[in-house]
This record gives sequence, C-alpha cells and structure tokens, in this order.
Amino acid sequence: MTLRTPSTNQTQQALLGLQRTKERLAMNQTRLTTGNRLTGPGDDPAAAASILSFGDSIESNTQFIKQADAALGYLTLSEDVVASAIDRLQRLGELAAVGTAASAPEVDSIRTNLLELANTKAEGKFLFAGTLTQGTAAHPLPFEDAAPPAGPINYWGNGGSITINVTTTTTVAMNIPGDSVFFGPGGQGSNTDILKTVTDLRDGLATNNAALIATATANLTTCLDNLNRAQADLGGKQSQLFALKETLSGFNVSLQGLQNLQQDTDYVQSATEYANDQVIQSASLSVLAKMNKTNLFDYLA
Repeated sequence: MTLRTPSTNQTQQALLGLQRTKERLAMNQTRLTTGNRLTGPGDDPAAAASILSFGDSIESNTQFIKQADAALGYLTLSEDVVASAIDRLQRLGELAAVGTAASAPEVDSIRTNLLELANTKAEGKFLFAGTLTQGTAAHPLPFEDAAPPAGPINYWGNGGSITINVTTTTTVAMNIPGDSVFFGPGGQGSNTDILKTVTDLRDGLATNNAALIATATANLTTCLDNLNRAQADLGGKQSQLFALKETLSGFNVSLQGLQNLQQDTDYVQSATEYANDQVIQSASLSVLAKMNKTNLFDYLA
C-alpha cells in the first residue's frame, strides 16, 4: 500500500486561494459599507483617473459659478442705480414741463441724489469708477463737485473695465465706467452729461430762462436714451450670466453622474460576489481542515 499525504505545494496553493478569497471579501465588505466601488486607485486605475478628472472639472465649474455670482451682484446693483437715475430724470422732465422757479429746489435735490448714485459703493468698492474702485488719496470719490454745493462735476475714475473669468475662455465685464453712464458718449460738458443738464435746468428754472429750460429739456431726452442703453447693456450681461450658470450647473450634474458610475458601488454585484466568496471561503477552510487531519491512521482504518 502506498501512503499519500497532502503535499506542501497543495497546502500552499490552498492557503493562497483562501487568502485571495479573504481579500475579495474584505474589498466587497468595504464597498458595501462605504458605497465606494474603488477602495484604492489600484482597484481600477483607469476609473480612478476618470474620477479625478471629473472631480477637477466639477470643481472648476463650481468656481466659475461663484465668479458669475460675484459679477451678477455688481451688475444687478449697477442696474438698480441706473434705474433710479432714470426715475430721477423722468421726474426732471415733469418739472421742466411745469417750468416754474418753484421747482428749482427740487431739481437741486435731484442733482444731489444723482451725485450720490454716481458714487454708489458695494462691498467697499465704487461701482462707477472704472478700475479705481477705492478712489485715490487726492480724490476719494469718483464724482466730485468742484465748487459745492452746485459747481461743475469732475470725474476722477477711469474708463477701465473690471473683468472676471466665467469659463476657461470667457470673461465678462462686471462694471460700466461712470463717465459713460453719467457723462454719456459726448463726455463731460456735452448734451449727454446728466449732471450738467440737471444744473442747466436748475439755473434755467431759477432765472426763468426759457431758452435754457428748452435746451435742458431736450438734453434730458438724450440723457435718458443713454441711460436706457446702459440699463439694457447691464440687463443683457445678467441674462448671459444666468444662462451660463445654468449651463455650468447642467454640466456638473452630468459630470457628477459620470463620476458616480465610476465610483459608486454596484450593491447587487458586490453583495452577490460577497456571498459567493463566503461559500468559497467555507469550502476552502473545510478542505484545509481535512488535509491537515490526514495521517497514517486514516489509511489503516
């Protein structure tokens, strides 16, 4: 009779198989517990790279959405200021139509209000100063009365635009330089200069100068047209930013879905694999137990 006992190689192979089964059990248990399909980059290098790429894109888009929100805040407030200026000019038109000296004080009050609107600040920055949003030591305000309380108005801002990135290839100006709004395309002292027009109307009413009142009234129409264009420009920029935000948010939803496909656990698959490996582990342990019990008496029985 030949005595056959388990070889060392057979035992090692069985132990190696058992170890692999335990590793798969641990991996699927982690997947089921955490909800993540990948327990480490080595599980699926290609999927891990895709997950990182999707995450980077989502983070970038989220930052652009924040940038768009910041720009919208300034543009919205700027549009509100322009809308208020339009209301003031419409009231001036009513006062000009009456054409009496009694209206001069109200015109003066509106002039003061328009100057305040021109110097509006948000978060410590002037909205209508170009890129000189903090003013300067010599001229802390973008619009200053050269001879208070009713002298010529000087502009100490500039014509620069403050731009912000809203995609990797797109920038948007989040401001309108003050001179283009309050002095208009003709510039300071022209028939599109709101503040000069208001001063002329006040002087015309105070002195009962019909010719000056008529000129100021005509210029009010021109100034209103310029303000309406500025308001439309601001509204158009806001509409573009809202559309961009919607597009970026949609991209993020799609990217998140793709990332989840790579990252999230397939619970049915993982649970099935876990149950199968439990059966395999139990069978392997049983085989090893029998192999280790084999001795001379098993063959003499």
